[in-house]
Formats: sequence, structure tokens, C-alpha cells
Amino acid sequence: MYIPFNPQWYARALEEQRRRAPHMMTKFANTDVRTAGQIRGLVIEHHVSGWFRQRYPSGYLEPDNYQRWADMCSHDFKLKTPGGVLYIDVSGPRKDGSFGAYDLKPRHKVDYHILCRPIGFVRWDECDYQKGFEILGVVEARHFQTALPVEHIMPLNTWLKNIGL
Repeated sequence: MYIPFNPQWYARALEEQRRRAPHMMTKFANTDVRTAGQIRGLVIEHHVSGWFRQRYPSGYLEPDNYQRWADMCSHDFKLKTPGGVLYIDVSGPRKDGSFGAYDLKPRHKVDYHILCRPIGFVRWDECDYQKGFEILGVVEARHFQTALPVEHIMPLNTWLKNIGL
């Protein structure tokens, strides 16, 4: 699924990183490299959540820490579905292009992880957000491990049908 670049969503990601950065957990240290990683993750997150907010306005719900910059939250947004509210995390690629959990990633209160990367992604330092983003699929939380077996990745359209959207 293709998501075009949206300057407003990009600006929201930068603003969130600016406000949240002093409170964000770091993997190693607060460095320029880590800040760049936070921005990359938020740019992807805001494009996926913006896509859902736009297409499913009555089902889209903000995360529990919406505009509460110091509060940590394991999900990036929620979806109201016929089966109940689902907690959604957006996952971008690691430095090597792979997807999966890492030690400090919060795992509670997430039902699904949406895998998304910038179009043409090879390396983060050569990434062009203007090309847009692609959702590669969706993984149930119980299958979101350090390495993701391909058989556990559902196509987005299949997942949307499964959850009643």
C-alpha cells in the first residue's frame, strides 16, 4: 500500500520529536544519530497514522499519550473496529533494512504492528521521504519478534478485511 509524502504529516512528526525528545527513552545515548533515528521513526509513524486518520475518520483514535509529551506509550494510534478497539504500533526498518522487535521496545498494550518503509529504502542516509512510503504488511503482536518470519506478515488489505474495516 502506497502512502504519498505529506508535508503536514512531516511537520507534525518534527514537532512531536522536538517536544518529546527530552523525555524519550534512548537505546544508548542522546546523540545527533539518535535524534535522527527518532525523527525517522516519527516521520513514518505520522504518515501511517495520517493515512488511517484520513481514510477511517470515525474509527481512528489518538494514542493514550496524545500531546502528553513526557508520557511513554507502546502504541502509535488506536482503531475502533466492529470487534473493539485495537492498539496499533507502526514499525519502520532498522539500519540494515530488517524489521522486528528490539530489547527496549515496549510490548504491552499493542495488538498489531504495521510494517512501513520509505519508498526505495536502502539506507537511512540515502532516504528520500518525498517519494512516499509503503506499508509492507501487518504482524500480530504475538509474532512481533526480533526476526519476523514472512509467513506471519499479513497483507494490509487482508488485515483490514479481517478487522472489519
